[in-house]
Amino acid sequence: MIFQNLDVMTKVQGAPIMVHIPEEDLIASPYTIAQDGTVSFRLYYPRAKKVKLIILEVTPVSLTLQKDGDYWTGSCKVTPGVHGVLVRVDGSHILNDALPIGYGCSRPCNQIAVPDPTLPLDLDVLHGSVAMDYIDSKVTGKLERILVYLPPEYHTGEDRYPVLYLQHGHGENETGWVDHGDVNFLADQLIAQGKAKPSIIVMCNGMLGLKEEGGTHLAFTEGFERLLVEEVIPYIDGRYRTIADADHRAMAGLSMGSIQTSILTYKHPDLFRYAGVFSGFVTDFISGYEEHLTPERFEAFKENFKVYFRGIGTEDSYIAYFEADTKMLEDQGIPSDIHYYEGGHFWGVWRHCFNDFYQLLWK
Repeated sequence: MIFQNLDVMTKVQGAPIMVHIPEEDLIASPYTIAQDGTVSFRLYYPRAKKVKLIILEVTPVSLTLQKDGDYWTGSCKVTPGVHGVLVRVDGSHILNDALPIGYGCSRPCNQIAVPDPTLPLDLDVLHGSVAMDYIDSKVTGKLERILVYLPPEYHTGEDRYPVLYLQHGHGENETGWVDHGDVNFLADQLIAQGKAKPSIIVMCNGMLGLKEEGGTHLAFTEGFERLLVEEVIPYIDGRYRTIADADHRAMAGLSMGSIQTSILTYKHPDLFRYAGVFSGFVTDFISGYEEHLTPERFEAFKENFKVYFRGIGTEDSYIAYFEADTKMLEDQGIPSDIHYYEGGHFWGVWRHCFNDFYQLLWK
């Protein structure tokens, strides 16, 4: 649709404001990507004096745009993957309404997606669905939203399916794996290729805030454990056609979510048989929680788990923690399937982790 150059009166919180609509197609992309990974931005800020972008790469890239009429333009090289973009206009951070918006850094933020030639997506396959469910949680005292991926076959048959519980990282929420990781499309693709068995994937918000005396505090360890074990797993097994036993239940997570995965899988071998630790950690170096690291739990883990996948980027700033965990596991006689990927602590690595881990499940 083409709009003429015009000013429109509208109201924001009851106050009239003037909104200027440019004389051109409003659905035109605010950024384009060249084959060599160069991203060119063209953002509409007719009254701005300075526009600066920060692309959240492994090492953040700062790009000051140049004024071009009513627009601000600029280009830079960006590595493959999904990256947050902080937009700063005349000294203030804002959300750009033309760039895609996701959730990261503990807030809504703009983002861009640069295709990864090492992990291309074939979208011309049968697709599953992503449901949005709500649980009236007694643990947190509020409604908790969960996303549930259902494989394509789920809607046309009566079969029951195994379940993967998949967690995001710090500063993100339950939407991360779909919005940033393309997890539903990766699962669709692997299922269509016959490389993975169809399963349900459940994504919860791991950034829990528990209300207690003195205020609300982040409870991503024991609080999240209670939410998943006491409420989410029973809800999923009651609401969907699952195979509700440990042999058909897996858990994986990235960064903070990998700590949650380690805590849950080591403490509950009665619930899980597969564990995936992405850019991640067995020890909880964030809060110092260690209740999952006991000789008895190490032994139970060794006896029960079928797949123990651990992956990280070669440029990850936390790789020393990963390697310390490797030595600790070797000392305990616990084998793990270790994968190294090119890149740092970002979605380009985590997509590869999921892609490789998902193919190992239920076999």
